[in-house]
Amino acid sequence: MDLNLQIVNQVPFWHRMIYAMRNLLAELMSPPTIATKFHSFHDQFFGFLFGGVKSLRNLIIGQDAPLKVIQDTIQLLGNGTIPCITILLGGNLTQGMQSSSMQPLVLISMVIARLFILPAIGFFVVRAAANFGYLPEDPLFQYVLVMQYAMPPAMNISTMAQLFDVGTEECSVILLWSYGASTITLTIWSTFLIWVLG
Repeated sequence: MDLNLQIVNQVPFWHRMIYAMRNLLAELMSPPTIATKFHSFHDQFFGFLFGGVKSLRNLIIGQDAPLKVIQDTIQLLGNGTIPCITILLGGNLTQGMQSSSMQPLVLISMVIARLFILPAIGFFVVRAAANFGYLPEDPLFQYVLVMQYAMPPAMNISTMAQLFDVGTEECSVILLWSYGASTITLTIWSTFLIWVLG
């Protein structure tokens, strides 16, 4: 370990910066990243265009639209997205059971921060906003807002890790234990919120 540290200290700072920038540019110029950026921009542009111009919208959306097949195709592909993401999540959780690369203390700290500390902060933020009059006094509305803080990490994080092929093993371990612990924490937070807000 000391030998590696000595070797790193002998390399000039500028060489390390150039190496880091080259790796960053290589990641940014990878085909999945370029495709994601390209599709995101064009999807948003055409979405706003067809959503904002009524004559274009009527070409695709509606029972009598001449290009209704486009809407049907997009809807068919969209319906398959949720099962695919669920399968990807299941594959990542399976990898998490076989992996032991993360230290238990780090993993426990992440789960506590994500499923206990963050919802507590969210609870105080929502209650403060309601007390200052920024939110309606509807208990169900406040319940839903706080529960958003208590949810486990999004499945899209595992999709991003798979896309860039970086940290997939660590991501799968974190997701496995976060989703496992969330079965208990969601029940606790839900009970607490119903008791406080009800």
